[in-house]
Amino acid sequence: MADITVGSRIICEGNYGTVRYLGEVPPTKGQWFGVEWDDPSRGKHDGAHEGVRYFHCRHPTGGSFVRAKKVDPERQTCYEALKDKYGLASDGDTGVNEEDLYVIGRSAKKVMVEMVGAEKVSKQQSHEKLIEVDLRDHKIVSAGPDGILQTTAPNITELNLSKNLLPSWEEVAKITSQLHCLEMLHVSENMLELPEDPASLSPALQTVKIVFYNRVQLQTEQLLRCSSMWPALRELHICFNNITVLDRLGAQFPALTLLNLEGNLLHDWQEVLKLGGMKSLETLIVNDTGLTRIAFKDMSVGEKTDMFPCLKSISISRNKLQNWEDINELNKLQCLEELECRSNPVLSLDTDKMAVRLWLIARIGGLRVCNRSQVAVKERETAEFDYIKKYGLEWLGAGGDPEPDKNKPSLKFQQTHPRFAEIIAKHGAPNKMELEPVTTALKKTLLSVKIVCPSRGDKVFNKKVPGTMTVQKLKILIQRLTKANFSDLKLSYTSGKVSHP
Repeated sequence: MADITVGSRIICEGNYGTVRYLGEVPPTKGQWFGVEWDDPSRGKHDGAHEGVRYFHCRHPTGGSFVRAKKVDPERQTCYEALKDKYGLASDGDTGVNEEDLYVIGRSAKKVMVEMVGAEKVSKQQSHEKLIEVDLRDHKIVSAGPDGILQTTAPNITELNLSKNLLPSWEEVAKITSQLHCLEMLHVSENMLELPEDPASLSPALQTVKIVFYNRVQLQTEQLLRCSSMWPALRELHICFNNITVLDRLGAQFPALTLLNLEGNLLHDWQEVLKLGGMKSLETLIVNDTGLTRIAFKDMSVGEKTDMFPCLKSISISRNKLQNWEDINELNKLQCLEELECRSNPVLSLDTDKMAVRLWLIARIGGLRVCNRSQVAVKERETAEFDYIKKYGLEWLGAGGDPEPDKNKPSLKFQQTHPRFAEIIAKHGAPNKMELEPVTTALKKTLLSVKIVCPSRGDKVFNKKVPGTMTVQKLKILIQRLTKANFSDLKLSYTSGKVSHP
């Protein structure tokens, strides 16, 4: 394995690591590889053995020594991987074995078979419209011969090099410098060494707009250094790394429209607010980041924040949000249209998933997409009517009143339900009788209704409803019972007092 040197990436029994030392380890004889493993649980020490320091590791148990025979010998260039997977060939390489162009003639001499258009066909194949290339986990260590990728597949716009054996960003740049149409680059699960001057690689990465750099133990300072390599960057995915603080991130990446921080332990919303000045940011993903709260303290109830002025989409799933007030705060964002919010403690307060979705929609006025599903106009109407019904009594008890001159809800209620005033201004204040608990006298005025739903196998629901209930509110009740699409509901009435043939 003469091609393996200090800094090379290797695989040993399925474990990935970086060679940090080559040489003897007394008292044993022969060459050892001192390896820093990507998974520190695979190692035994930090590079020191019996009092002698051979190399350094980031983790106290991240290193160990292995013999060459344990190392997977399979390694290849990017060109070889591309050729093997896609059957491509460069100019001048027909992709045909020269021996296959001959047959044995009657005189026992080799006679060349005329392969009409063989070179032309191969050349045409090599320049086929190959746009998306996936070379994940192909044990790639280098680019290959200079210029070979440019002549083989010049039109690649998306390249996946994740989980390979590339040792550094310099080696990645040797690949990308040949792909002048490249816009999306995946380099996740590669422990790439950064050059002393990252900006020197920017010409090789100048067309790249989207980068996936996940699961590489990346820290904030390393990320900030990367910014000068990606002059055209618009979308950055840096999931499941070691990023805990976001200082200067907005200043270093001012043109980002999407930032994916999923799986980084930020813990505090204050870190997220450090990105609030990013004027181009439209999508922010902070799933599984340990967030316990959301707050925009620069604005009071009913006002919009100046932070994240263009943010349209935010994902906050798998965090530790426990209060609906955290969701309310998102309504302060000026342009928010899309929310993904799953697996937070606050959502388990109600076991009805449909009800939880409606509460999310009601609390954020501009939502058009909730958990990747479109919010229909009728669904929003249903959500807001339900919200009025659920919290109407609390509103009355806090000083709310259908009469505008008497409507003075407490500050606490306004802070807990900041959209309530907006919702009743839109749909009208609730009728007191509808909100008050059902009394004995009121029970006598209730009508017994049998609801039959043919689309649910003629399932029957027996309910008692006020005689004053409108058709609109009856449809909302039926929609909640049957889970049917509101806009598809068609009602017909049959009186029990009239006999039918």
